[in-house]
Amino acid sequence: MNSSVKIRKKILVVAGEASADLHAAHVLQKLKEFVDVELIGIGGDRLIALGLKPLVHAKDMAVVGFTEAVKKIPQTLRLLSALEELARKEKPDCVLCLDLPDFNLRLAPKIKRLGIPVIYYISPQVWAWRSKRVHAMAEHLDLLLTILPFEKPWYEKNAPQKLPVHYVGHPVLDEIPALPYTPEENVLAILPGSRESEWRKLFGPMIEAAAMFHRSDSRWKFVLPLAEPLRKNPYILDLLSPTGEFANEIQSLGSNFQVVERPSHEILRTSKAAWIASGTATLEAGVVGIPMVVIYKVSAVTAFLFRNFVRYDGPVAIVNLIHGGLGTKERLVPEVLQDEVNPQELCSKMREILQPTVWQHQKERLSFTRGLLQGEGSPTVNAANAILKFLENK
Repeated sequence: MNSSVKIRKKILVVAGEASADLHAAHVLQKLKEFVDVELIGIGGDRLIALGLKPLVHAKDMAVVGFTEAVKKIPQTLRLLSALEELARKEKPDCVLCLDLPDFNLRLAPKIKRLGIPVIYYISPQVWAWRSKRVHAMAEHLDLLLTILPFEKPWYEKNAPQKLPVHYVGHPVLDEIPALPYTPEENVLAILPGSRESEWRKLFGPMIEAAAMFHRSDSRWKFVLPLAEPLRKNPYILDLLSPTGEFANEIQSLGSNFQVVERPSHEILRTSKAAWIASGTATLEAGVVGIPMVVIYKVSAVTAFLFRNFVRYDGPVAIVNLIHGGLGTKERLVPEVLQDEVNPQELCSKMREILQPTVWQHQKERLSFTRGLLQGEGSPTVNAANAILKFLENK
């Protein structure tokens, strides 16, 4: 940062998920050191604590997959119109969109028609599927901030030249301390995801796998770090209760199963291995250096569309893409997807990676994750600097 005079700016933020709320809050907190920022739009508790006047809370937006999104089409259309009207009325200096490409790439042209610039932080995964979206991005985005090392070269090769792309580095590097990985024997971490929709598909097989694992060796303990957005979620609390759907499995584990309200990276750092829902958490685990089994399941309709129309057959886990690069078929960490997601398969894959030679190999490879993600300097500062420079030039 090099600005000595505070300028006053209004930013409309669209951070519709817990991770987006976290990443946006860190960047905007840094930006506030140099800019008098007024925040409006969509965010979670962290952005609200920074002064965001929320149109909608982030927890009311998160969806996964096609059929899940279809159920929210009326809400989505109303929200797009409401954001367009808010931008028209408030005339922000820019709109800052994070992730949620199906929503934000529909919002961007509406905002551009109002003459308001659009900054997109955390690129859509156009390099994996629906790559033609890059042309619409070039048309409607004024600045794209990317977080993965292979993204900028991909855009330089595939995007129209008028799309300004700036690589800032991955925010997990600032959010997870560079501390040693110190695993305890016989402790496994369980991370079913940060969305209720993920828990509905993944918690059952995970806790059943834990109970099965424990039956074969009672020394194993299981720790589940409960993501902050879910700590007051009625469905999740019922699921974890003594009378919930998986009460028998939880009771069979007894004190060997713990739910903790602590950051997931703290639990990962002291666990031998983990079952993890595919997403940013796999990258967090990679930065920590813990061996893992990655799990994911979407609706049958979403899976059918993805197989038959997208025809993507590469890795799902970001940590595998980071280590293998775009186009890789290698899977450093195993992926259990769709119909394979059952307790028997989860146990089988976990036993495989706990074999000493496999565990050691995965651990050693994963120890390079932080270095593979690291650009120049702090990702949070880089992103804030890029936004500041854009606002000053504007």
